[in-house]
Order: sequence, then structure tokens, then C-alpha cells
Amino acid sequence: GGDNGVFISVNDGANWTELVNGLPDGFAATAITVSSGGIFAGHDNTGSGVPGGIYKSTNGGNNWFLSVNGLINGHVLCLAVSGTTLFAGTAAGVYVSTNDGNNWSQANGGLPGLLFINTLYSSGSNVFVGTNPPGQLFMTTNNGINWLDKNTGFSGPQYVYAILVANSYIFAGKYHSVWRRLYSDVIGIKNISTEIPGAYSLGQNYPNPFNPTTNIEFNIPKASSIRLIIFDEKGGEVKEFDYTVSLPGKYMIEIDAGDLPSGVYFYKLLTVDFSAVKKMLLIK
Repeated sequence: GGDNGVFISVNDGANWTELVNGLPDGFAATAITVSSGGIFAGHDNTGSGVPGGIYKSTNGGNNWFLSVNGLINGHVLCLAVSGTTLFAGTAAGVYVSTNDGNNWSQANGGLPGLLFINTLYSSGSNVFVGTNPPGQLFMTTNNGINWLDKNTGFSGPQYVYAILVANSYIFAGKYHSVWRRLYSDVIGIKNISTEIPGAYSLGQNYPNPFNPTTNIEFNIPKASSIRLIIFDEKGGEVKEFDYTVSLPGKYMIEIDAGDLPSGVYFYKLLTVDFSAVKKMLLIK
């Protein structure tokens, strides 16, 4: 993405081809993302007179068309994808689309106002935003219905411009500084015992029945990549959580099902060496 549109390279950047058919003159791509529904390019149209702020292509960038139904703010600064949900960060908060960009709606629950969104970052089912003051770093596990404040430990100027998850840490690029924190601390997985268990195991959630939060405990005998998946009674996946555990021990995850209806659900813990499923009941 550049000042003159969108470009593609099919040889590792040695050569670039311009893809601007359908894009207005003066289109400056501030963000690009790809989903199963196509390619999306964001545009900051503030004061430019160029229609904005999101264009979509369903044929590899050969043709573009405006995709802004419901998008009130055209100052689009960043884009991200989590599963089948598209996120757009603007100068006035976050928008989401669950139908490949055909419709957009605001998703700012829990944010302190319609913040200037500098960056979006997707890590499994967890999506993070970095903002200008009075915000900083926020996370959602339910596609923007609620955003959780994840600013513990920050100091200095309240701007977050970049986010990255790597090597068991989450990194935040701020104004004149870079910060890091254990990813497991941020996303809500807690190490409740460092005693090395003899085998993998998955405990029964508690409380059960629950409304709307419950705890799930499990034992991990060695460093592992972990996936916890929540299914509804028909087997449809409703939530997914991905973690990297660098130390063996006993862990606990708190699940918030405030966005789900009452009913029977199943949770499944997956690692390379282990898989187990248990049932739980949500009653509202």
C-alpha cells in the first residue's frame, strides 16, 4: 500500500505491479488485509476529497469497489481479520464486519470514548487495539462487543502505535519506547501451581452451571502450544483461545460467556500430545 494505490509482487518484492482499477485518483492505502472474502484496503480520506475509507477486491486486486455501508468515519488507519470478522480502526473508534465487508457496525464496548485507533493486531481469537490518549492498549475476545483494558505497567506518553505477539510475549511500540509483557498474563491464563504434573489433564469448569463467567483448570507437563475451543450443543465453534505455555504446571483460564445464550456447551483442550472434552452449562 502506498500513496498511489495498491501494488503486488509475485517474486518476493523484486518487482511490483500497480493495482488501481476502481480506486480513485489520489488513493493512499493506509492499511491492507486479506480475508476469505477478498482483499481490503483502508484509506485516510481526511481533507483529501477522495471517497473513502475501505475498498474491496474479490479478484486479487484487479478490480476494486467501495465497501463502506455503515462506516460513518472514513479516516481508516488499520485493518485486521479474526476468523470471519473484519476489524477497521478509524479516527473515531472500531468498526467490524461479519459479512465480508458488505456492512459495518461500531464495536466500541468498554472503550473510553470513540478513540483514535492507531493499530489493530489479531492473535487467534484475541484482537488488540493501540490508541491515542486517553486509551492505550485494549483487547477483545468477542469481536468488539467488549474491550478489556490491558494497560497495567505502562507509563509515559499514552500512545500505542504497534503491537506484536512473539516468543511468549506481547510487545507494544509506544511513543519513544518499546514495552513487553508475558502474553499469558495479558490474555488471562494464570499459572496457579509450578509443581510439574505427571500428565496432561483437563478439569471440570467451576462454577457449573455458570453466569456469565467460569474457570477452567488444566495440567501441562511440558512447554506446549495450547488451544481451548468452546462449542455449542450442535457442535458449532463459538470461541477459541490460543496460548503458549513456556513452563509446566497447573493453569487456569477464566471464560466470559456474556455474549452467548443460555444452553449446553462443550470445551475442548488441544495440544500436540493431548485432547480432552468436557461439558458445561450456561444459565442466564
